[in-house]
Amino acid sequence: MPFKLTRHSQISTETPEALYRDYRNRKIQGLLAHQADIIREYHKQAVDEPDVALQLSTGSGKTLVGLLIGEWRRQRFQEKVVYLCPTRQLVNQVVEKAVDEYGIKANAFIGKQAEYAPNIKAEYRNAETLAVTTYSGLFNTNSFFDDASVIILDDAHAAENYIAKYWSLMIERKAHELLFNSVVSVIRSIISPSDYSRLSSTSPDLDSQWIEKIPTPDLYDLLPELIALLDAQTGNFNLKYPWSVLRDHLLACHIYISFNCILIRPVIPPTRTHKPFSQAKQRLYMSATLGEGGELERLSGVDKIVRLPVPEGWDKQGIGRRLFFFPERALDEESALNLTIEMIKTTGRSLVLVPYNTIENDLSKEISERTGYEIFNAAQIEESKKTFISKEKAVAIVANRYDGIDLAGDECRILIVKDLQRATNLQEKFLVTRLAAGVLLNDRILTRIVQAVGRCTRSATDYAAVIILGNDLNKILLDRDRRKFLHPEFQAEIEFGIEESKGVEESAFLDNLRIFLEHKKEWNGADETIVSLRDSLQQEKLPAMDKLIDAVPHEVRYQYALWNRNFEAAVDECRDVLTSLSGDDVRGYRAFWNYLAGSAAWMGAKNGITSLESTARDNFKRAASTAPEVVWFSRLSRLSLENDSNSQVDNRLIRVIEGLETQLEKLGTTNNRKFESEVKVIIENLHKDSEEDSKKFEDAHERLGRLLGYEAGNSKSDADPDPWWIAGDDLCIVFEDHSGGSKKTILGANKVREAASHPNSIKAKFAHLQNAEIIPVMITPCKKIKDGALPHVQDVCYWNIEEFRNWANSSISVVRGLRRSFPGEANLEWRKRAIQEYQDGGIDPASLVEKLRKQKLRDLPIQN
Repeated sequence: MPFKLTRHSQISTETPEALYRDYRNRKIQGLLAHQADIIREYHKQAVDEPDVALQLSTGSGKTLVGLLIGEWRRQRFQEKVVYLCPTRQLVNQVVEKAVDEYGIKANAFIGKQAEYAPNIKAEYRNAETLAVTTYSGLFNTNSFFDDASVIILDDAHAAENYIAKYWSLMIERKAHELLFNSVVSVIRSIISPSDYSRLSSTSPDLDSQWIEKIPTPDLYDLLPELIALLDAQTGNFNLKYPWSVLRDHLLACHIYISFNCILIRPVIPPTRTHKPFSQAKQRLYMSATLGEGGELERLSGVDKIVRLPVPEGWDKQGIGRRLFFFPERALDEESALNLTIEMIKTTGRSLVLVPYNTIENDLSKEISERTGYEIFNAAQIEESKKTFISKEKAVAIVANRYDGIDLAGDECRILIVKDLQRATNLQEKFLVTRLAAGVLLNDRILTRIVQAVGRCTRSATDYAAVIILGNDLNKILLDRDRRKFLHPEFQAEIEFGIEESKGVEESAFLDNLRIFLEHKKEWNGADETIVSLRDSLQQEKLPAMDKLIDAVPHEVRYQYALWNRNFEAAVDECRDVLTSLSGDDVRGYRAFWNYLAGSAAWMGAKNGITSLESTARDNFKRAASTAPEVVWFSRLSRLSLENDSNSQVDNRLIRVIEGLETQLEKLGTTNNRKFESEVKVIIENLHKDSEEDSKKFEDAHERLGRLLGYEAGNSKSDADPDPWWIAGDDLCIVFEDHSGGSKKTILGANKVREAASHPNSIKAKFAHLQNAEIIPVMITPCKKIKDGALPHVQDVCYWNIEEFRNWANSSISVVRGLRRSFPGEANLEWRKRAIQEYQDGGIDPASLVEKLRKQKLRDLPIQN
């Protein structure tokens, strides 16, 4: 058989543009102006840079830009090029576009490495074609792509979880029950009784959003036991792979705990330690929004990335057209959902984005029952969207995914976004909710919003209706002070939608949707209004971004120093981080870095660098003084420092304020309906005074405690306590409600005996309250007590029911005032104000205990 002779075509590789002009087997005419502009910038200034980032709007053709740069480097330098996507569906989509539209040869590498076809493996190894794979295809312990010259990271803004997964050990309660319980057993001695109670419970706590972090100094002595446990129990799961990466570097990691899972990971993924990533000559990060505060560097573990300028004109203009609907501006929540379902019925396919699986499940059931449409979930459309788009009537409902789902043109014309998950992993959640360091994630949150609403507008002529639901998302988008940080075109679309949703009937919403979907002359005037509005708007810079961008190189270097057990270098980098983080706008994040500096110094001292001991103490003290409202820092400060009375904080009150935040978030702040409805039930039922209404009184009493931020509950059994309010791990106020009596009723032995027995019932019910201060209280209109009841009064407190009602009204007024200024997320300044107002109003645990202790049942007049 004769040899095959290959004639090498003479194509130009002088520039990427010249190369592409020689590619005849393509269906597009050529590069668009903005694509050519950014490719020229790349060729001019970034060919030899190891880390480069470029930004192009969603749907503006950045896929072609990335593929062409990769193809040019493959042809010009004979380099091996790997193109990374978030999902398998996107891998297939990129390869399809590359081959069918752009004329660039590319192969998809998905599934197990052992199943890669021999011919495509050979083509990659010989640099004959581009390789397209998922992030997990590169970030794994045995990557096939261990010798890539160029790595192109698509949707880089969303890559944090995909990259960090390689350095994350996620132990899930359901999937890894034995291991989860074993880890809880190991850390039991260093967590609070209430946290242990949450972790050992078989049902979620009332606050399902609870999150905590194990302080590094507490964990240090337990590491050998924890390592032995994980060595023994991770082998039967895929957890053995991340554990093999983390095992020898636990001192550089942190443990976060929640009801559903335990997460072990470093603050920043040390990607330079992963050779398939670090050995590449160049890493090209592509995104619709790169962020302004160094988030790209944090998520990629790279301390310096060269950013190419956005092409001229794209600072104002966007891609496609969206018509926003805000039904909850004019309708209540139920009516808004009904309207949304009617909108779904007007078209064939819709996409619904929600933050949590529970919401996905509820909506899937309701939409399916009321429309008869077929429901698709994330897994079904991430693998391939072909089945979904082949259906005439279908709805895709996806939880916690704001990227990687592209539905262009008639594939989908209606997008519903219900709220937004502020934090997508436990570390983010800890920083936002426990440390009030939301400034760090403001950029990420806006990025997720931008990504979410762009799922169905994928080209210049594409268009889709976007329906906004949920308190949190409405609050962000209806706020002018937050919208100003968005792209001008996005701002204009939102402002137009807000105005069109003002005070209109359901029929008007449906008429506007019809006009938009028809997209004919009747729509043109509205489109011109949006364009005109866009030209009058500017995008402003988020606060504190300059500080965060200055800090990020040192944050990244800190992580590598700690990974390599260079404690002194880690402390030095922390000092440089803290130099950048001045001012109240980054106070919570600064406190976190004081803690990290203290922990690095403390570990250094434990490893023989005694000079770091004083550094550790100083930084722990600074963390506590910077954020005294954070219980965890205050406790650590007291554990680490002696005789420091200035750092003492009422932990009970802090827990109550955090509970208040949870309630205000749950009841919403966009409008007053839920809050005022809850207050109405509480006040009305607290004034019920008949025996028949006693259960309503107890329910209102419980709800009052929860509204104020206490952990409140109520037993259903007549023999058990009435409502109880818990603050922290060492205080419980347990009540006996006697609302059905009258001023003339004389308290008898039975009622008093019940009240006196409640502390024992609480101890039997709550294991973590065995050593707590438990205060029994009787609320009653009675003003006298029978002589026969005196042997049973013990230490039971007395609260006259009218005084209690007045106190409840006053307390609700304090909460109402604080709600007006509540920012909707953890905020240290607001917490400080709330602490002061609770103390001034006598709502805080210390004031309440003092008040109750002054009035005892035994002090009532005696009636024979």
